[in-house]
Amino acid sequence: MISHLWNILFYKPLYNILVFFVSAFPLHSMFLAVIIITVLVRIILYPLSYKALKTQIGMSRIKGKLKEIQKNYPDKQEQAKKTMELYKEHGVNPFSSFLTILIQLPIIIALYRVFQDFAAKGLDTSLLYSFVSAPEVINLTSFGINLAEKSVILALLTGITQYFYLHISSSLRKKVEEQEGPVEKSAQEKMMESVGSSMKYTLPVVITIVAYMAGGALALYWFVSNLFIILQEKYIHRKLEKVEQMKKENV
Repeated sequence: MISHLWNILFYKPLYNILVFFVSAFPLHSMFLAVIIITVLVRIILYPLSYKALKTQIGMSRIKGKLKEIQKNYPDKQEQAKKTMELYKEHGVNPFSSFLTILIQLPIIIALYRVFQDFAAKGLDTSLLYSFVSAPEVINLTSFGINLAEKSVILALLTGITQYFYLHISSSLRKKVEEQEGPVEKSAQEKMMESVGSSMKYTLPVVITIVAYMAGGALALYWFVSNLFIILQEKYIHRKLEKVEQMKKENV
């Protein structure tokens, strides 16, 4: 039942969208089709990404106030109540980031399956909707890269863009924290900050390996997605900074 629903809601629609875009291009390029699908997925997920980033920035802004609550309200129940009131006051939803990841997972898994099936079996016309026509040929190779095979180039590009994303994201959050003034950090927080700093170097290496093992098509999706997220995060930060500035001016 779950497998059937997953096929109807994720796998089959993505399969048909991919075939549609491959058919739409004169060269029937899988490369261009994957890029278009990536951009569409990121645009669809933008509202969730916006909420998740807004929460991250909001959490950075109220870090000092959370410390005060922990200090002034030792009782756990009262502390939880005051914390939720603070979240509500500042429009922060601590679960929004988790929700974004949760929704993206089936899409990424479905895309992986779609790309793998294309590489292994070719086009399966039985999966196509009546209004989607099958292309006579599917061009899997562009710029010397075959998306049906593992690609060192795309895997490296994925790892590099992941590094820049983590670096930019971390820098933007630190900037917000500095604007709100210094906050005394506990030993645990300092340790977590150190782990986060080392992850900026280790995670891109892991992702490079995973992207290589996953194959060229998924690596291309991941690479383009990283580029989109970097630009999106900068845009959202500027937008939220303007909103915050307007709030301060109106006070």
